[in-house]
Amino acid sequence: MHSFRQITIGSLLSLSICSTASSTADLTIQNANHIFNVIHDSMRQWGSSLHHNGVSFFLATVPAGTQFYHGTSNPGIVSGMEWLAFEPEHAMVFARPHRGPPPPGPPDDNDKDDRNGHHEELRRRHDEGPPQPPPDFKDFDENDSGYLHTYAAAKDLRLIYIDGMSAGKTNKGTLDSQDYVLFNGTIENFSKDKKPHRGPGGEYDRANKACEMAKNEWEGSIDGVLRMEAGFEIILCSFERDLTPIRTTQVKKDTKARGKGKGGPKPHGTPGGDKKRKGPGPGGHGPDSSRWMRAVTSRYDSIGGNRVSLNYDNFVTAFSHDFNLFPEESILPRLAHLSSLNWTALRSEITSMVLSQDSKSSWDWQATADMIVTRYSDELSSMASEKFADLKQLHEHIEILLSPFIDYSKRDIQEEAERCSTQFLPFQAQDEKSLAARSLHHVAHTICSTLLEAWAEEKLSLSQNRVRSLITYLDWTTWKECRGCQDNEICVVPIWPMGTISDYDNPKCRDASRPYDGEDGESYWGGMHG
Repeated sequence: MHSFRQITIGSLLSLSICSTASSTADLTIQNANHIFNVIHDSMRQWGSSLHHNGVSFFLATVPAGTQFYHGTSNPGIVSGMEWLAFEPEHAMVFARPHRGPPPPGPPDDNDKDDRNGHHEELRRRHDEGPPQPPPDFKDFDENDSGYLHTYAAAKDLRLIYIDGMSAGKTNKGTLDSQDYVLFNGTIENFSKDKKPHRGPGGEYDRANKACEMAKNEWEGSIDGVLRMEAGFEIILCSFERDLTPIRTTQVKKDTKARGKGKGGPKPHGTPGGDKKRKGPGPGGHGPDSSRWMRAVTSRYDSIGGNRVSLNYDNFVTAFSHDFNLFPEESILPRLAHLSSLNWTALRSEITSMVLSQDSKSSWDWQATADMIVTRYSDELSSMASEKFADLKQLHEHIEILLSPFIDYSKRDIQEEAERCSTQFLPFQAQDEKSLAARSLHHVAHTICSTLLEAWAEEKLSLSQNRVRSLITYLDWTTWKECRGCQDNEICVVPIWPMGTISDYDNPKCRDASRPYDGEDGESYWGGMHG
């Protein structure tokens, strides 16, 4: 093979300077790595659990006929606003008896159903804190059990998808996009007696305000909000309008100890409440919990079944603005510290996106991002490791990787970088100006140009340092995936309200029946009191 030394260092510097100049002139390019990850992580439990502070909003479409599940203490068909799960195991967490009267507070004209027990689950979410996993059920008692409702979408549902772990009630930034961008800091995070929840409350208020926005600001063109916690869920504004009831089934009796009188189930620990506690609280109790976590982890890579499609051609993200999203050197982005003018600017963009009525992409940019990640994730990890004994061996490996883009009769580093960077971009969209197209192109170009620069280095350590810096810049969640889990194991990462700091830093394979039990270490979610 011809040596890379045939290319002048001057041409390499020209490539680097050109890339730097473009990145300082365009905010989208400055944040291309973050926007790339927004696209790659969207509607995926794994990436959204690690990059859990979402700052982006998408139009989402759910096709008619898609089945959903709702857990409740009430066998009656739900009307009005309530929540839906994509997986039955998720809904069964809430399929339990209601203990005590609903929280006090006069219903308004839009909340008449609440007096009849509807909206009950959203209120319970508000006042009882984090969901408790279903315990090990035994004897059946028809007077002391909950119900699992199954519904189907009666039409194509048009939703707002809020990325990250936006249904996680934490103080770490998971709620910023709702509480500040959508609701301008107006959410009440305390219970009726003004005592703080185990984490921010306000779930009923969020749902109610979102449906008010859908009706008034968004002219009735949005049916609900799509979010993620330990599973994906929808806050749907009108069950009777948008769903067809399929069946209601009664679950087995909960035989675990419960608190007496008011309140729900007795918690299995204090989720996130004690920073130094051992174990993670709920998440590993009995076979039903195992089924819940298996259902959650089966959606690590995708919601599956074409149940949700996102518009990647027209979405809103704070990363396209000149905002300081990483205050005090925070690892993940935050929105709470921004000004009300900043929140208003994003909210106006969301309204414009919604009213555009354009719900579907012309191209699946997530699939393109997938090809880039699949092509380079393992390669970059290998090149940064101790696998390569000398510089020559590493250079040969890089050359093999880049050889499809090289014309050995006429070497041109800029042409080689561009050929490499457009490998996975649809030909007709290579001049596309959309946010997704520009961000993916820039990230691919950064990968290719960095590999060319690493090929030109004269020391192994310098060559590998370029690759390691690239890995830090890309921050792909694939590099934290477990390898070699057994059939009875799942890869454990913190999913609110479960998990430790160690789970975030170094996810490991654990027994699926008790994935979060038996751990020592500080809760990842920390003290979540208001």
